[in-house]
Amino acid sequence: MAFNDYWQENKRFVVTVASGAILFVIGSMVVSSFFGSELQKQVRAANSDESKLRTTPMFGTKELELAQTQNDELQSAIDKLSGMVEWKTRPRFLLDEAKGPASNQYFGIVSSVREELLRAAGRANLRLPEDLGLPALSPTREQEIQKTLEAFDLVERVVHLALDSGVERVDRIEIKLDPGLAARSGVGEIERTRVTFVASGAPQPLVRLLLASQARPAPGADALQPLVVERCELVPARNKEDEATLEAVFCVVRLHPHTGEEASDGAR
Repeated sequence: MAFNDYWQENKRFVVTVASGAILFVIGSMVVSSFFGSELQKQVRAANSDESKLRTTPMFGTKELELAQTQNDELQSAIDKLSGMVEWKTRPRFLLDEAKGPASNQYFGIVSSVREELLRAAGRANLRLPEDLGLPALSPTREQEIQKTLEAFDLVERVVHLALDSGVERVDRIEIKLDPGLAARSGVGEIERTRVTFVASGAPQPLVRLLLASQARPAPGADALQPLVVERCELVPARNKEDEATLEAVFCVVRLHPHTGEEASDGAR
């Protein structure tokens, strides 16, 4: 009697539970029928691999020596490529603690180099912007002063290349320090100070300027390194067939590779 009362009151619940149980059993049988053999096969393969790892060493002394040799070769290649890319500032553009405040050194270097470049440009009939790309407001922090002087080192090199190549006009020079210098996240692994040059005139001298910027010194020669060009565009003038405009973005590149400890600290 009690069961009959329970059934009358809860038959929907009982039917639902029973149906679910039946579906579960049927589903298990279907899965076992279709995938049981494959599952057993994968389990046997995993057990076999585990047994091999326990009894047979996968890597020995020869493999370790080979890996070490390959690592040394890769590190050597990285060092060589880094040396070719990273900027080498000439002593004239480096701050020296023994020479007094950084701001005074900045004004002295900028004044003397600017005078030399403008005088040379005047003799060669090369038109140059008076500011030579330097910021209107002089930098005040020592780090910014040094970075600006490094960029000015690049400006001096490119202007001399323009003089040697017979370029007629340098219309604009713009220096932009890496935005990461003022950001909390920093510059990352590659720091780029960009120096934009816009020059115009006959196309041949502009092409010579680009080629000269990429010239590599002869072995053993004490010559300047090739310049890193991030972007360049040579466009013919609209109204003059014998003129063109060159816009080139050169970079002062500094590398700041992360060590293993720094990477692990960042992950934490």
